[in-house]
Amino acid sequence: MPLIEPFSTSTSALKKAGLVPDILGDFTPSALLTIILPSGPASFGTEVPISETVAPPAISIAAVPKDEDIGADGLLKNEANQARYTVAMFDPDAPSAANPTSRQFRHWVITGLTANKDPAAPALQTTQAANEYRQPGPPKGSGLHRYTFALFREPPNFSLPQGCSELDPSIEARRRWDAVKFGQQNGLELVGAAFYLVRSEE
Repeated sequence: MPLIEPFSTSTSALKKAGLVPDILGDFTPSALLTIILPSGPASFGTEVPISETVAPPAISIAAVPKDEDIGADGLLKNEANQARYTVAMFDPDAPSAANPTSRQFRHWVITGLTANKDPAAPALQTTQAANEYRQPGPPKGSGLHRYTFALFREPPNFSLPQGCSELDPSIEARRRWDAVKFGQQNGLELVGAAFYLVRSEE
């Protein structure tokens, strides 16, 4: 079945930016992820000033329901039984796109998100962020960085295992990271992605 708008638009943007399949692999999106900065939603691939990224962004999720999301009455299940999501933010251009020796540098992982009834409103957070948000800080002269947000659907009763690298805030742990492997190792399904650009100082 062909992708329908707006999923085809997001897939095209991810492919054009080289994030699919090079970084995220090939996947079929079933949810729209919107990154909301202080000035408003960040469009796919828009260049944003670093001042907009100091604080963690708000996250909006609009997902196509799966069979398990729908009750016997044909309606969406109540909030307690809603699908939950993990968002992972990383920089595939660290320290630079020309020399990405720390490709997929992890900036943020937040679990237990549920979509708001209003798809334009921020998602509801049911757990604490797995690790402290680290704002973008592209090294001087490193050019544009594609700060990427991967959206994963969680399996039932999901939580990050104790001692996992996502709970380690150190620079070394952040450098040794891979979004796709993270999903595979934790039974997470990649269902969407978004990104914005930040340019380094020259």
